[in-house]
Amino acid sequence: MTRFAQFQSDIGRARDLVGLGQSIGSMTNGRVDASDMYRGGLVQAVAAMDAWVHGVVLDRAVSVLMGRLPSNVGDSRIGLRFGAVSDLLAAPTPTARELSARSHLAQRLSRETYQRPDDVAAALAMVGVNKVWTSCFSSAADAKARVGVVIDRRNRIVHSCDADPLTPGEVTPLTDADALTSIDTVDQTVTQISAYVPM
Repeated sequence: MTRFAQFQSDIGRARDLVGLGQSIGSMTNGRVDASDMYRGGLVQAVAAMDAWVHGVVLDRAVSVLMGRLPSNVGDSRIGLRFGAVSDLLAAPTPTARELSARSHLAQRLSRETYQRPDDVAAALAMVGVNKVWTSCFSSAADAKARVGVVIDRRNRIVHSCDADPLTPGEVTPLTDADALTSIDTVDQTVTQISAYVPM
């Protein structure tokens, strides 16, 4: 499965969570608050984007290490430990070397999150995909702002239970339409960037 196909599956799961919340809300005539399902869908959409960026960076970084992409393709360093480099050099076959590279790079990249627009741009630039926001969108500032709003809401959900700062003890309201709009924003953003990323 391609990275973009996996993203589409993951973003579909986000929409399914919202749909499940809609069904639960209608089956219980609104007695059960389904908004946490909407929150789950929003969080899943951001996770889908993060996973897609991780996958693209991993694939392209492995290609650099294996010589399929030029080593000067990126403007930054990934930073593998000496033990990882030693493992790569000692691999007895090209297949073993590629598996070792994939394993070590995946472990290294697992310490990063690629959600904020500037983090997404930096991650992709690291493997030779430069200026994604200005290259993919007529207004980079607007595109980044739209994604930033979704990321801010995701962070409030996962770090403070979506607590309403103006009403202590209450959560910030989230409708199914709000969640679907956020999911669509992530979907459209990744779709635009994906079309620009050479694979």
